[in-house]
Amino acid sequence: RGGAWLKSDLVSLQFILVLFTMRVSACSVFAAAAAPEWQVLQKLFSSISIGISFKNDKEGWTSQTDGSSPIQIVKTEDGGNTWNQVKNNTGNHVITLGVAARKGAGITNVATTGALESSEWSVDGETFKGSTGAPVVSQDLKHENGRMVMGMPKGICTSSTGGALYSCHSVPFKYPGTGRYASSPSKDVMYVTAGQWPSSTGRIEEGAETTIHLSKNLRVVQGETRRMEAGLLTDPVNGTYTAELWKSVDGGKTWKNLITDEGNFYFNDVHCFDETNCVAVGEGFAQDGSQSPGARVYLTTDGETFNVSHTENAKGTESLMTARMLSKTEHWAGGTSAAGGLTAPALLLHSLDAGSTYKNENNGIVGQMITSVDFVSPTHAYATTVNALQQSSLLEYGGNPTPGPAPGPSPTGPHYEKPPCQADEVKASVTGSTGSLCAPPCSSGSCPTDVPSGVTASPTCVLQDQSGNKYCALECAKDEECDKAGGSSCSILQGSTGVCTYPDSVGVLMTSSKAVVV
Repeated sequence: RGGAWLKSDLVSLQFILVLFTMRVSACSVFAAAAAPEWQVLQKLFSSISIGISFKNDKEGWTSQTDGSSPIQIVKTEDGGNTWNQVKNNTGNHVITLGVAARKGAGITNVATTGALESSEWSVDGETFKGSTGAPVVSQDLKHENGRMVMGMPKGICTSSTGGALYSCHSVPFKYPGTGRYASSPSKDVMYVTAGQWPSSTGRIEEGAETTIHLSKNLRVVQGETRRMEAGLLTDPVNGTYTAELWKSVDGGKTWKNLITDEGNFYFNDVHCFDETNCVAVGEGFAQDGSQSPGARVYLTTDGETFNVSHTENAKGTESLMTARMLSKTEHWAGGTSAAGGLTAPALLLHSLDAGSTYKNENNGIVGQMITSVDFVSPTHAYATTVNALQQSSLLEYGGNPTPGPAPGPSPTGPHYEKPPCQADEVKASVTGSTGSLCAPPCSSGSCPTDVPSGVTASPTCVLQDQSGNKYCALECAKDEECDKAGGSSCSILQGSTGVCTYPDSVGVLMTSSKAVVV
C-alpha cells in the first residue's frame, strides 16, 4: 500500500511538473510576443538626415553628414546599428530629403530625392546614378505599386524604371507651385497634397547659402556648412495658410479637387493603402494667423471624402509631418508636440480602428520631431528625426535596437578620452573646430581632472550647448598638450587658445563659452 501511494504520488508530481513547465513556456511565449515599441536607434546620427527606407528588416538606406562635409548616401546591413557610405555614387546628392526602397526579396531598387536636383537611383544599393526628368526640388519619395512616386511643387512624378527616368504631371493648383507630397496606390490613381503657410518662402539663395523651407517648423541650409533649423521659425509673414488635396483616376491626365482651404492650415504627407483608403496630415499655428490652429489627421475610405479623424492642439505648437497607412484600419502619423522643444514629447500617433481612437506611442521619447517614417511590416519600422540641437537621430519600432556607438570606457578610465565617451560625458562637436571630443558637464564650475596619459592641457569649463548648459574640455595652445598618441590635436577657437579634439564624427554642437554666441 505504501508503494502504491508512493507511485501515485510520483505520477501526481510528474503531472504537476508538466503543468508548471507548460505555464513557464506559455509565459515565455507571452513575453516574447510583447508589443513593439519605438526606441532611439542612433542618437545624434547626423546634421541632416531626412528620409529613410529599408528593403527588409536589416538592409536600409538614409543620408548622413557631419555638417562640414558633403551629404552622403549610407547603407546598413544590420538593422541600423552600423552605417557605411555606399561604394559608388556618381549622382548629385547636394541635399537629400527623401529615400525609397523596394520591399522584399529579389531585386534591390533604391532611389533618393531632394533639393538642387538631388535625385538618384540604384539597382544594387551600392552604385547610385543621377535620375533623369526629376524636379529641381522634392522632399517626398515613396515606392508604391512597383514604381517610384515623388511629390513636387507642380504636382507628381512617377518612375517605372526604378528612379532612372521620371514622368511628371502638373496639377491645376489654385495656388501654383505649392505641391508637397504624393501617393499613387495604382497606375491610374494618384493623390497630391499642396499648401503654404504665411511665411512660406520655398527656396531662397542669399550669398553662398541656399535655404530650403520644408515646413513652417523646418528648413535646411546649404552653404559652407550644412545644417537643419527646427522650431517655430519666425520668418516675415507675406501671405496666408492654404491647403489643397487633389486626385486623378487616369494617371495624371485629369484632376479633381477634393479639398481647398484658406486661412487655417497646410498639408504635409499623404499615403494610401489602396485606391480608396488613405491618410493625410496637416498643420496650422495660431502665432502666424491660423483661424483653426493645430495638427490634424485626415482619412478617406471611399477615395473622395477626406474627413478630420484627429486633431492635436493642446498648446498650439503641435506638428505632424509624416504618415503611413498600413491597412484599412491601421495607420500612423508622426511629428512633435512642439518643434524645437528640448523636452517636448514626440508625436507617434497610432490608430488600429480606422481613426476612431488614437494613442501616442512615443515610449517616452522627447525632444525629437519625426520627419519621415518607413514600415517594413506593421510591427517593424524606422524613422528619422530632428531635435532642438538641430541634429538628426534614427528611431526603430520593434526589432532589438542596439545603440550604434560602442559603450564608453569604464568609469575608472580617464575623462576627455577619444570617443566613444563615458556615461557621464557628452560627445561634442565645437563650432569653429574639426572633429569631436568627450565633454563632461561642469559641476559648480569645476571639471574632472583625470586626463589621458601624456596630456598637459587644462580641464576647463569652456563649452556650452545651444540650451546654455556648460561642459568641460581640455583647453590648449598647441598639439603637444593633447593626446597625440590617440590622434588628438589642438583646435584653435580664438586667439591662441583652443580645445583638444579627435578626428571623429559629429556630436552635440557646442560653442566656446568665452566667445560671443550669435
